[in-house]
Amino acid sequence: MVKKLFYCFIAMGCLIGISYFYLSKHLTEISSEEYCAFCDVEVLNRQKFYEDDLVFALYTHKPILPGHCLIIPKRHVERFEMLTDEEITQVGRVIKKVNQAALNVFNTSDYLILQKNDIEVSQSVPHVHFHYIPRQKGDDSTLKFLAKMYITNLQNPYQLLKCKI
Repeated sequence: MVKKLFYCFIAMGCLIGISYFYLSKHLTEISSEEYCAFCDVEVLNRQKFYEDDLVFALYTHKPILPGHCLIIPKRHVERFEMLTDEEITQVGRVIKKVNQAALNVFNTSDYLILQKNDIEVSQSVPHVHFHYIPRQKGDDSTLKFLAKMYITNLQNPYQLLKCKI
């Protein structure tokens, strides 16, 4: 019985993962190749909570968990390897700052950094960006996390307020 349940969870996890990546890729192919949400001043003004000379940090419009945000170089670059050493260093510094804020605000203990390069791995916006996804102590269910990623991708985006916290 336990073995059957285990295989059922594995199969469900695979199905969720495949569906998530299929939908992400499909939605990316539909979007305009000329438009970049992370270069759009309206998006930046609505979602930005941090900015320096090289990097932005934005609230994501579809957070998987509280505190999920994006760290993005200002310069429009589509792939990680196109970043300068200075941009990579500054992205790392901003990730550390965002993590410290998440520790204080959301009482998190761990985090996941996710970065995709190009359409074959479901990069949704053709501008390099890093997802910072904080986790709280006890958030140890990978299956629950994958299900949350899938469900979040299907939901309507949050309408972000035009105020800064």
